[in-house]
Formats: sequence, C-alpha cells, structure tokens
Amino acid sequence: MGVVPLVLKACAALSLVSLGKALHAESVKSRFDYNVMVGTALLDLYGKCGEIRSARKVFDYMPERNVITWNAMVGGYMKSGDVKTAFLLFENMSEKTIVTWNEMIYGYARHGDIVMARRMNVVTWSVMVDAYASNGDMDASRELFEMMPRRNFYVWSSMISGYFKKGDVKSAKGIFDRMTTKSLVNWNSLICGYTQNGLCEDALEAFIKMQDEGLEPDEVTVVSVLSACAQLAFLEVGKDIHKMIIRKGIELNQYVLNGLVDMYAKCGDLGNAKLIFEGMKVKNDAPWNSLISGFANHSHCVEAINFFERMDSSGVKPNDITFLSVLSACAHAGFVEEGLEIFSRMEKYALTPSIKHYGCLVDLLGRAGRLKEACDLIKGMPVRPNKTVLGALLGACWVDSDTKVMEKLLKDFGDDAHYVILSNIYAAAERWEKAERMRFASSNKRSQKTTGCSLVMLDRQETSMQVLPEKTSKT
Repeated sequence: MGVVPLVLKACAALSLVSLGKALHAESVKSRFDYNVMVGTALLDLYGKCGEIRSARKVFDYMPERNVITWNAMVGGYMKSGDVKTAFLLFENMSEKTIVTWNEMIYGYARHGDIVMARRMNVVTWSVMVDAYASNGDMDASRELFEMMPRRNFYVWSSMISGYFKKGDVKSAKGIFDRMTTKSLVNWNSLICGYTQNGLCEDALEAFIKMQDEGLEPDEVTVVSVLSACAQLAFLEVGKDIHKMIIRKGIELNQYVLNGLVDMYAKCGDLGNAKLIFEGMKVKNDAPWNSLISGFANHSHCVEAINFFERMDSSGVKPNDITFLSVLSACAHAGFVEEGLEIFSRMEKYALTPSIKHYGCLVDLLGRAGRLKEACDLIKGMPVRPNKTVLGALLGACWVDSDTKVMEKLLKDFGDDAHYVILSNIYAAAERWEKAERMRFASSNKRSQKTTGCSLVMLDRQETSMQVLPEKTSKT
C-alpha cells in the first residue's frame, strides 16, 4: 500500500489519468481507498487532471480526511475554475495551513480576481504573524511583520498583545505608537496589556485617551479597566465605569459581570459585589473566587467559609485559588479544625497543594499555638519550604517566645532574613547573647534588606498615585 500514493503522485505530475484510474480500481478491490494517504493522492490526481467530479466523489467517500486532503480538494476546485465552491470548502475547514492560503491566493490571481488575491495575501501574513506571536516567538513574528507589504488592524494587535505577553511593555507600546490610525481592537490590546502587566494607571490613562479620540468602549475594554480598578483599589473610578456601562448600554455578559464582582470585592464594597453575584444567571468559578477572596481579605471570614460551602454544593468545582482564599480566612479567624478539614478536600478535587496552601496551613496551626504540628507539617511537605512558610511559623514563635522550634528548622531550611527576625525574638526576651549570635550569623551571610516601596498620593486625582522606592540599607 505504501507505494500506491507515490505512483498516484507521479501520475498526477505526468497527467496520466487513465493509469491513475486503473490504480484507483485496484485500490477499491483491495480496500486501500479507505486509507487517508491513498484517498488524498487520488483526489489530487483527479483535481490536477481536471476531473473535479471524480475528485469530489473520492473526497465525499473518504471516512477520514486531514488538512492535506482539504488542500487538495480546494486546489482542484480552483484549478477547474469553480472559485465559489473552493471558497465554501475553505470556509468550512477547521484547520488551515500556509498551503491552504496559497492555494486560494494563486487561484484568485489565476482567475483575475486581484482584489481577493491581495486580501487573502494580507490574511495569510497576518495568520503567520499571529501564530508566531501566540507561541511567544516574537523575533520570528517581528521579522514577518516588518516584511509585510500591507498590514491590517488584526496584525498590529497580534504584535502588541504578543509583546505584552512576553512582558516587553516598551516594544508593545512602540508598535502601538507606529500606527497612524488605531481601531478599538488596537486600543483594547494596549489597555489589556497594561493591565496584565500591572501598569494599571497607564491602562486607565489609555482608556481616557481612547475616548478622547472618539472611540467608544466595548465589553473587552470595560473588563480590562475594571481589572485595573480592582488592582488599584480605585472604588470610585470603578463605580463610574459601572455607571458608564449601564449608560452606554454595554452588554452585561458573563465577563463584564465577573469583572464587576471582582472589582467591588477587591475594593471592599462587598455589598455591591454580593448583589451583582446573586443576580448572575450563570456563575463559573471566577465570581465565586472573587467573592470568597473578597470576604477573606476584608476579615469577613465566616462569610468566606459559608460561600465556599455554597460553591462546593453548587456543582461549580473549586480550584487552587478558591482553597487558598478560604484557608486564609480560616487562619485569620482561628478556625483550625475547619481549615484542616477544608485542606483535606483538595484531594477530592484532584488538586495538588502548592507551597502557598501549605503556608496557609502552617499559619493556621501557628496562630493556634500548635507549633509542633506546624513544624511536623513543614518537615513532611513534598516541597522545600520558602520564606512565606518559615515566616508564618516565625510569627507564631514570636508570639509564644518559642525559639527551639525555629532553631531546628533554620538548621535545615535556614534563610538569611529569618535569622534577623529570630535575633529580634531573642532580644525581646532579653537573651542578648543569643540575639547577637543570630545577628552575626546573618551578617556573615551578607544579608541585604529588600527594597521597600511606599504609595504616595501626589494630588487628589486617583490616577496620580506613584511608587517611590525607599533607600536600601544593609544589615
């Protein structure tokens, strides 16, 4: 069977349709025509030899087709002059390759439709640029982008979004600034990119400038700016955007409603967050997580646990973020047994606890004074404890003035910063010799303090908040 497609290919190249038909007959007898490679070779032969009806019969008869099969059929119709049917097949293809696009471009050009050929050419370039950008290969994407004879709004947005996904904000903004005319799609790419990279003030400024240039926001725009408000805790700005959504009649789809719940929850307006949440007809895990996290972060721990139980019984599967939020709530409220029970439920949902989940559990046990259990948990963790986990236990040791537990852990998992804290614990207990020893151990490791940041309001405008780094000092 392996040689049949090669012989059929040779027949197609030499236009030996009679020999091809004979091979087709033998393939039917041997039932080789069911094979996708043989079937593709047959319809390619018929298409290239001008027997498009025979090609289509083979195509319709094939139980399995791949993208090469579809390309051969499209090419056959283009060669026969049936451009309309070729386009219909092209539209129905679930997967398109560069060969597919080239078949369409050459077909339109061959039949004198230069406008469609050029349009297809631009689309081909755009698809290739977007494919590279989506896979994170911005060097290849940029090379193709610069070679394009014409560019549409779509390819500009692909480049902007691609650079933002890589965290290259400067290059993304550089591409955006090169555009002489910008569509809503391009502005959305910029605003969304700023938000995803934590540059929320820039996102809000771009949102204002976009409107100044006469463009109206859509659902994609408001989801991004609501996220920016949530990250900045700009409640009043978020409320203004909510009013604008209603005033302009922007569709309150699931993404917009999720964004509103998240914004209100992160900004501490839990009443409005809950009101919007309860009015949602369809709820995925996003609004549940936003509300549970909002309750936990604003010390409404009982409500956070209650909503977790509601989610658990609603049929919506909790994820890693859900468990992290509710475990944090249990730790802050001192609900030890509830927290341990909830942690055990991660296995029910086939979720693997991360270092953050273990950190919450250590914090939970430490706050309850159950230091030995917390220490045993750290030693039995499948991952090495980080600063957060050890810091949580250190905090509990400070409260109880219990340094033996921490000294044992520092021998195995010691971290420079924790020696400083342990030294302070000894000093508070007036154990000066131990305190000095810990300071000396830290100094020998050349520990350096992490640069701190302060938020300073320069004027009354909410978008004028800037971050000023404090001076760095060495221990």
